[in-house]
Amino acid sequence: MARLALAQITSSECWEENLKKAEQWMKRASEQGADMIVFPEYFMMYYPAKRVNYHKGAQTLYGPFVSEMKRLAEKYHIWTVFSMNEDSIQEGKSYNTTVILDDHAVQKAIYRKNHLFDAYTWQESTDTIKGEKMFLPLRTPIGVLGISVCYDLRFPETARIAALYGAEVMIYPSAWVKGEGKFLAWETLLRARAIENEMFVFGCCHFSEEHYMGRSLGFGPLGEKILEGKEREELLFCEFDSEKIKKVRHENPVFKNRRTDLY
Repeated sequence: MARLALAQITSSECWEENLKKAEQWMKRASEQGADMIVFPEYFMMYYPAKRVNYHKGAQTLYGPFVSEMKRLAEKYHIWTVFSMNEDSIQEGKSYNTTVILDDHAVQKAIYRKNHLFDAYTWQESTDTIKGEKMFLPLRTPIGVLGISVCYDLRFPETARIAALYGAEVMIYPSAWVKGEGKFLAWETLLRARAIENEMFVFGCCHFSEEHYMGRSLGFGPLGEKILEGKEREELLFCEFDSEKIKKVRHENPVFKNRRTDLY
């Protein structure tokens, strides 16, 4: 039985402050037996930043923020998924990057967000570079893991490709913006990704009074809701067994029944 912790937090524009919060929440998650903790999108540095320059605040994968997160992952012996503002060689732009660490501080993978939120009144591409690679699923203590980020959720291909490569659990670190109909979309899309791919799907959403709604969610492979957060900072836990997926996929073999001769 896997135990997952979702850290539905409010980050700040100061990465040192966010590290202090990371340690508090990683300690709590470890003490309560979590195999993995997930932090939301824009964890290292709040976006949009008001008091500091977002681009100049970017760091490399070898910078002090990632180095400290590695130290904490090893200290609390917990797999850790977190978002960062990754430096690039392109002037004025950075990557929206998710890092996956194991419980020995080894960086197992990264994912640079592919679909940028150029919608409604937001234009993420003005200061963020698109990723150019899909995330290849990774074996972890909670199952074979797929990763996408926030707006990627609106593109079903990302979860389907992950499932075809063996993903049993899909996690979306997110900063889902508040607004009319936004929770309906968030809930519907997460549940749809779970049902259509017969896997566990979790959305860990940033919470802030101004921009992001929190309300993290988790769904099982039949679309059953197994986790739901409130509109506040909180540490959420969920226990689940990825072995359930084998039974579901045996009874309803959607991957076997796909018409690959047509598409």
